[in-house]
Amino acid sequence: MDDKRKEQYHETVTREPIMVTDEDERLVNSFFNSHPIEVSDQGFSHRVMRHLPKTAWQMNRIWTIVCTLLGILLLFLNKGVQALCGSISGLWADLSTNMLYHQSLLMTYLALICVLMVGGYMAATSER
Repeated sequence: MDDKRKEQYHETVTREPIMVTDEDERLVNSFFNSHPIEVSDQGFSHRVMRHLPKTAWQMNRIWTIVCTLLGILLLFLNKGVQALCGSISGLWADLSTNMLYHQSLLMTYLALICVLMVGGYMAATSER
């Protein structure tokens, strides 16, 4: 075997990463840019998704509901609601006091409302 083949064999056997230069990256990118691959499935993926069993989706929903209810139950049983409310009120008081002297209080509240709205939106759209 010549040196190049020995090197390729060694890289294949040892599974060490092959060093790629910027020139190699440029050549690969230019090749794929000039030879785009169009894969038309003619609605195949949509048909497959429609024919998947509904039980998996239903089990996912049931499992999510059971875990959520169990988490809420454990939160109430371990007096987590009181601890959570105490932490939030303490955080709110510290935030209000601290930001009053360093930033506009209105801007702090607007930022907090914005974060809550984005979080609510993300939670609402994650189920789709």
